[in-house]
Formats: sequence, C-alpha cells, structure tokens
Amino acid sequence: MTDKNINLCDTEDEIQRYNSTMLPSSLFLRKGIPEGKALMRKLTKELSKISRKQKVQVADIFDNLATTQEKGSIKPEDINLEEGELSKHPYESLLCIFGAETSTHLLEHAKIIDDCLSQKFNSKLITNFKTYLFKAFNYESEALNINMLAGEFYSFIVLSFIANLDVVVHANFYSKDIMPISLGWLFMHKRDPDKWEYDTATKKYNLTHKKGSPFTCTSRSFIHFILTDLYFYSSEKTKQVRKNSEPKEMPKGHYGLRNKINWRTNDEDGQLYSFLDKKSERDSKRNWISLEEFYWLLGMEDSPEDEHNEVLVSSQKSFVRYIKNEDINELGGLPPSAEKMIWFIYAFFQNIYERFEKQNKINKEEECANFDEYYSLWESMTVKYEKMVSEHVNNPRVEWPDYLKKQATRIAHVA
Repeated sequence: MTDKNINLCDTEDEIQRYNSTMLPSSLFLRKGIPEGKALMRKLTKELSKISRKQKVQVADIFDNLATTQEKGSIKPEDINLEEGELSKHPYESLLCIFGAETSTHLLEHAKIIDDCLSQKFNSKLITNFKTYLFKAFNYESEALNINMLAGEFYSFIVLSFIANLDVVVHANFYSKDIMPISLGWLFMHKRDPDKWEYDTATKKYNLTHKKGSPFTCTSRSFIHFILTDLYFYSSEKTKQVRKNSEPKEMPKGHYGLRNKINWRTNDEDGQLYSFLDKKSERDSKRNWISLEEFYWLLGMEDSPEDEHNEVLVSSQKSFVRYIKNEDINELGGLPPSAEKMIWFIYAFFQNIYERFEKQNKINKEEECANFDEYYSLWESMTVKYEKMVSEHVNNPRVEWPDYLKKQATRIAHVA
C-alpha cells in the first residue's frame, strides 16, 4: 500500500519497509470499520502533493477517527509528515489499541520491530533480530539469515509479532481452561490436513482426497473457532467474560453447533445464519469479516448508553494527545481485549489469503500461503509462555476439539 504522495520510496526495499510499517493501520482502517476504507483512500490516493494541504487533509482524517471529540481537536500543525511516516511506533501503538502494552515480552518485541522499521534495511538488523529471538524464546532457524532479501526479512519480523500475539491471546484469555493451539496456523490459508499426507521418502506432500478445494479457507476457520468459543463459554459477553463464566464440555463437531449457542446478537431480521453461511463461502471477495461484524456476531455492539463508552472516550482523548505530542506513552486507555487481538490475527492471514486467491485466478493456478516458519515461531514462544502459565494454573485443562486441533497443527512429517 505504497503512497508516493507521502512516502518517497525510491527502492523496492523501501517500499517493503513502508508496507510493513503501514500494515496495522491498513488492516484496521480498510477492513475493521465501515468508514475506514474511505478514510484510507483519502490518506493515500487522494492526498495533495502540496505539503501544507497534505497536513490539512491528514488532520481532518485523524479528527474523524477521534469521533467523540469536538471538530478541530487535531489541527494541521499537529501533523508531522517527515519522510512520509504517519507513526514512528506502529506495532507498539497497536498494543495500546489492544490494551496489551502491559505484556512485557510482547511490548519488547513490538519495540524491536518498530526499531527495525525506523531505519533502512541492513544485515545488522537481521543479526540483531536473530539474537533477540534466540535469547527471548530460544528460537533458531536458517530461514532468518544475512542473505535474505528485505521483503523476506520484513515478512519474517511481522510473522514473528503475529505469532507472539497468538501466544499471548491464549496465555491471557484461555490458559486457565484450555491447552494452547495456534490461532494463526488455524486461520492460515494452507494445505487442508484432511486432504494431504507427507511422504518422508520423497519429502513431498501428496493430495489424497481431491474432492473440493485442497486448501483451507481463512474465514471459514475463523467462524468455526468463534462458534466453538461461544459454545464453550457463556455467551454473556462482558469485559470480564472468561472470569465470570463456567465453561461447558468441548463440542465433538462444528456441524449444528450454531443451533446450540445462546446467541446474544441482535438478529431481528434473521440475518445471523445467512451471515454465517455467507462468510464461510470460498469466494474471497465475499468472506471478509470486519471488526464491526465480529462484534455484532458476539453481541457486543457499542452505543452511547453502553457502559464502555466512558472508556472509549478516554481512549480517543489519548489518541488526540498522541497525535499532538508524538509520545507513545500518551496512547492507551482501553482494557485488554481478546476480541481485537483474535480479529487482528485473522485479518492478517485473510489479507494474505485474498492476495493469493487473486493471483491464482490471474495465473489459473492453485497455491496457498503456507508459512512453516510461523508455526516454528509459535512453538518456541509457547514454551516460554507455558512456563509462566503453569505457575498460576492448578486445575486440569481441556483440549480444543479435534476439528480445530487438526487444522491448527502442521501436517506431521511421518510415514
């Protein structure tokens, strides 16, 4: 999502760096909120080439984002467009939006990624990041090496952040009751484990069931996970949801599961089942699930009378201070949100899924976005977090059901 109006990318390396920097903003604005796509278009394609006018336009866009504030809370003089960067700490600020900045290891990770993105690509960045992953998570891999291209490096550091976020979601919101699975691998567009086997002799994957698509569908996997979550826990969705609810037994299968959930979604027009069916379709043009739709599905729509509105106002005021002062410590104010984090992991892989589907249609091929390094990162990080979890969890934990576990695990490399 390069925008030459505000970023003078003179090399492919700089384009890749800019794209990685803008990824959090892009996903939230383009796919999270209804008005976001129009705001992102204004932020990129419709900006004036004149610096003074740019600041006026960007100030107006940020002012619209701070919806609870009076018009003019953010002024043109508050906008700094040096070198085309709208945020100096995109991943640390993302944690503030999640309410996850208190997670020490995740915060350190975000700061290191922001530091990598604040300077031009060089081999020292790779060496330092490799050292960090080994010291923090005992992670080693030849996939991270000084000969890798800039695009590969930026993809790797972002994947590592998503993997860390993945582990933190479980450690903070599910670990009391359930053993971990990789949400990122579950949501990833990959070989369907029901249709492939790995041949250790040839070291290749063999397609064993050819009926239907050989690959998983990101939104379908996301829907199956949410249905399981809603069934297992009480559907009374409050900010203390998992502390106040008694879990049920895990379901045996996802078919018919939606009929067993006590839905709190406002479904006066009978849209719920239609929504679930539509979002599970394979056509990638129709199965995006926005953050607003996700909240609707959970029965968590906000309103002016909502008890969370005061927190929302406080958070948006902090956003205004952050824009004015460029001080990351000014940003925050929201309680930790499993929903936002889970949606962001989903959105990251759905974005990749759509790109591959588009390429497949153009090239008349069938390929998937399989990132083996993601699962390896998740495994190493899980070991670290599980040691911390075990100190506070005394009761036996259940496993996620087989239909999720199988898709959330790499195809075993055994005969």
